[in-house]
Amino acid sequence: MSDNGFNALSSRSLVDLMFTSLCPLCEQHSNGSQLCAVCTSWLSPLPDPCPLCAAPNTFTQVCGRCQQSPPSWHCAKVSWALEGAARFLVHRMKYHQDFASARALASHWWHHHGHQRLPLDALVPVPLHRHKARHRGFNQSEWLARYLATSAGIDVWTGLIKAIPTQPLEGLNRTQRRQTLRGVFTVTQPPPKRVAIVDDVLTTGATAAELARTLKRAGTQHIELWTLARTPLGDG
Repeated sequence: MSDNGFNALSSRSLVDLMFTSLCPLCEQHSNGSQLCAVCTSWLSPLPDPCPLCAAPNTFTQVCGRCQQSPPSWHCAKVSWALEGAARFLVHRMKYHQDFASARALASHWWHHHGHQRLPLDALVPVPLHRHKARHRGFNQSEWLARYLATSAGIDVWTGLIKAIPTQPLEGLNRTQRRQTLRGVFTVTQPPPKRVAIVDDVLTTGATAAELARTLKRAGTQHIELWTLARTPLGDG
């Protein structure tokens, strides 16, 4: 996204924040357009998530799948299951450019995970191919990365591009997604040593895995994965 495009989003977000004081879910009064207490209770926290892939109900420090085949990143920080209120708000953010929903989710995510942050050099949003970015006009991963980077006091690094367009990943399984994404990302400048990849939803982890492998080959040494929500395990 161009700087002008992001500035337009930022201006719109500022106006929205100044003149809207409604919970983005129930539309009742809420200071700063945050989720009200009732709607916050409708979010479904992941129970006992695996620290590497956020699979719920692991009852161990690391789930069996990650013990057998560790992911390309060092830890995953995910707040909710993609269901109910979280699913509604994520879809409002992603498909309707609803910045009130985006801010509400991002601020709640930071409240739960910001204090756990290890020293990082930058946040890396999942990039869109330029044609898709031009068509959609909005990259929710970049918006989240910029919001969280402001909270963290670090930079957003955009030296990673999606050089090859791909078919939609919805409906593809883990293996198909990995095959589709192989080699589609390119690093355009030396990357930071310690980063977190930022996205809205973790499904199979194929996108994050390909991004992490690309960053490691270019010299990144520590990679975290930050996402708002995780789809049910049966969804991919």
